[in-house]
Amino acid sequence: MSIETFLERWFDKKISLKKIEHYCRKLGMRKRTYVNNINSENIRVSCVQRQIQPVKNIEGYIDILNDFVKRAVEKDSRIIVFPEYNFFDLLGLIPGFSLLNRYLNRKALRVSSKCRESNKDSNNPFASAVFSGISRPVEKGIKKIISLLAEGYGLYIYTGSYLLKEKGKIYNAGSLFGPDGHCIGTQKKIHLTDFEERIGIERGTEMEVYTLPFGKVVFPICMDATYFETFQIARELGADLIILPIANMEEYNMWKALRGIWPRVQESYVYGLKASLNGWIAGLHFTGKAGIFAPLSITPNKDGVVALSSHHEGNFLITGELNIKRLYEARNRAEYHGDKNPDFERGYIEKTYFGVRGWNNGR
Repeated sequence: MSIETFLERWFDKKISLKKIEHYCRKLGMRKRTYVNNINSENIRVSCVQRQIQPVKNIEGYIDILNDFVKRAVEKDSRIIVFPEYNFFDLLGLIPGFSLLNRYLNRKALRVSSKCRESNKDSNNPFASAVFSGISRPVEKGIKKIISLLAEGYGLYIYTGSYLLKEKGKIYNAGSLFGPDGHCIGTQKKIHLTDFEERIGIERGTEMEVYTLPFGKVVFPICMDATYFETFQIARELGADLIILPIANMEEYNMWKALRGIWPRVQESYVYGLKASLNGWIAGLHFTGKAGIFAPLSITPNKDGVVALSSHHEGNFLITGELNIKRLYEARNRAEYHGDKNPDFERGYIEKTYFGVRGWNNGR
């Protein structure tokens, strides 16, 4: 039996949907009675920043997610966003993983961060086999948990990203669930890191926009925000909110962090909701702050920040208020918002993003 087959069967057993339903029923969730009555001028949203915590069972993983959701509901949030690779904790279900994880993390700590940066780009067939084997049961499990939490508490929940297996290919993808527990949509990561390409993850080729009662939303993933074209396409699709899960596999550097969602929000006049995963897993180190961002002119300190975690590692729930009316007013006042250079776009963007449906539809 191959390692992929073994892991798929093992995870199917460990992440059974019956077990998830049974445990979630005992959480004592209280559904809001006014889930659809949301004032678009005062929308509270929450973004998760959390440390990886390998678990021994699916109940432990549900407890981690439920704790954040419950805290978001207590803050009257209508959306909560989980980070990229929101399933890494489930690697703890692999037999012997705890010992292997400790060994790899200690080994990585003994070398310099520069060496770790170079090692992460090496081929890793073992990681490819693990990801392929666990992808289907993990996807089913996370979707079931988030669906039950969204319906149980009556809010929108972005799953964070997980591995999506389609026609034998693996994608890094995330889904948004509504207060009725139904999946609103799924988005695959379009721009991959070198590490993801080396372990065989495929890139997405489309961006979809979804209409919520208070605005339109898209949810690209991490590296997608490095490139301005992603947010330009999102605006072409009419997006007001951009959900962005991240898991940066690098030592924290404020200047490197600025390459992502903050400048993209200033260019595009949208709200940006960023959730972050951090900590150590299998010798890999992730850092990054969760935050909520808006155009400079509509933030309290005129710095583009609605809310930001105080440290790049640890567990935080970041909450802030969005006002779609003020966002539209800021767009109308912005002197250069929407400016285009058609010759440049024909010569560069259309060739670069050939096949991205959102761009073609937006023309």
